[in-house]
Amino acid sequence: QNKDAVDIPLMLEALPSATEFRDAISSLSPEQQRFAKAYRAMQLEGSVFGILVIQLKPQLEALLKLPHDALTKEIALTQQLLDLFIQYQIPSDLLTYAGPAAASPEEKLEAVRGHVAAIYKMVEAAKEGELHAARQEAMMEQPFHQEYAESFGDTSAGCFLSGEARSAAMSADSDETPLRRNPRSLQRRCSASAGLLSACSAPPPRHSAAQKRVQMPVAACAAGGMEGSSNILMGGGFGASFPAPTAKATPAPIAGPAEAKANDDDFDTADDVASELDYTKIPSTLDAKLLTAEGGAAIRPTTIKVGETWTKRSQKALLGKPKEEALHTEEQQREKQAAFDLLDALSCSGALPIACCSLHVVVAATHAFDQSLLDTVIQQNVNPIEKLERSSLLVATTIHDAPAGRLLRDEVRERVARFAAPELLGGDAAAAGEGAVADLP
Repeated sequence: QNKDAVDIPLMLEALPSATEFRDAISSLSPEQQRFAKAYRAMQLEGSVFGILVIQLKPQLEALLKLPHDALTKEIALTQQLLDLFIQYQIPSDLLTYAGPAAASPEEKLEAVRGHVAAIYKMVEAAKEGELHAARQEAMMEQPFHQEYAESFGDTSAGCFLSGEARSAAMSADSDETPLRRNPRSLQRRCSASAGLLSACSAPPPRHSAAQKRVQMPVAACAAGGMEGSSNILMGGGFGASFPAPTAKATPAPIAGPAEAKANDDDFDTADDVASELDYTKIPSTLDAKLLTAEGGAAIRPTTIKVGETWTKRSQKALLGKPKEEALHTEEQQREKQAAFDLLDALSCSGALPIACCSLHVVVAATHAFDQSLLDTVIQQNVNPIEKLERSSLLVATTIHDAPAGRLLRDEVRERVARFAAPELLGGDAAAAGEGAVADLP
C-alpha cells in the first residue's frame, strides 16, 4: 500500500581475488582446474543484483486501455483496482475498457468505474451468500434455540445467545412438558425474556464454550467463501444464483492482423537481443581484467544475498497507528506471491509489455587492504585514496566499456593520470591534448 515500507537487508560476501584464485588452483590437475573455474564463474554471476521498479498507474492505464494520466487523480479507483488484482485475482479482461476507441476520456473512465462497481457487487453478493449459509448451518446444529429465534422473526438470533441466556431459557422451558407446549405459551415465555434476548443478540465480551462452537464455523465458512469466490471469478462467473455479466463487461476482442503486426514492433527481435549487454558476464570480464592490471589483487568480487528476516512498517487505516513487524519465511512468501499476482495482472499474463519501468543492476566489488588505515599510510607509505580511485576506474571502464579518459572530469584528469592510475590514463591524456604523463612536473 501507499504507506507500507519493507526493509530488506542485503548480505555481502567477498570472494577471493583473481590473483588469489589463480595461485590456489595452480597445483591442481587440469580437470580440477576446469571444475574450479566453472564453479567460480557461477559464483561471479551471483554477484549481480537487479532491482526492477514498475510504475503502477501508467501500466494500469495501458492495461485498461485508458488515456495517459487518466488515473492521476483517481485515488479510490486505483486502490480498488489493486485490491481486485491482489486480493481477489480478478482477470483484467473483466475490467478493461471495450468500447469504441473514439470515445472521450471521461466515458472510458466511467466505463471502467462501472466494471469495478459490478465486480464489487458480485463479490459482496458472494460474501452474503456464504454468511447466510454459515448461519443456517450453525442454527441446524442448535435446534433448541431455533424455536425462540423464530418467535421473534429472526432466524439468526438464536446462534448468538450467551451461556446465561441459554440457562434461563432452558429453566423456563423445563416448567412445561412437551404435551402442554403450545404457541401461546411459547410466545409468553419469549415475550418475558425479550429483554434478555435483545441484550444477548450481540456476542458478549467473554465468550462461553458453547458460543465459540457456534461462532467459529461461521468465521471459518466466511473465510473459505472469500477464497472460493475468487476462484469462481477467475473461471468467468458465479453460477446460476447470480446474474450473468452484461455485454459491457465482456472481454475485449482479439487484436486483428494489422494490430498484431503493429504490436510486434514493441518486442525485441533476435538482432536486438544479440546486441544487448549481458549483465551476468560483467563480473567475469572484470575478473579477467583485474588479473592482469596493476593493483588488481586488492579487489575482490562480492556476492549480494537477501537477508533472512525482513522488516515491514504498515498502517491499515488513515487514523490507525503504524506498526512494525518482522517478516520471516512464510510472510515473505506471502508478500512475494502478492507481488507476482499483481505483476501477472499488470502484464496480462505476459501478453502486455511493461514499458513504464526501470531496471537497476548492481555489481559489487570490495577493495581490501591487508592492514589498518594507519598502518597502510605510515608503515607501507601508501595513499589508500589513490588505490581506491584506481580500483573505481578499473570497475568503471569495464561496466561502461569506455576508456578511462572519457570517465573523468577535466579538473581531476591530470592528478589521476600522474598518481592514481598512470597506466590507464597515459595515452588518454596525451590524446586529449593535456600533455604526456612523462612531461608532467
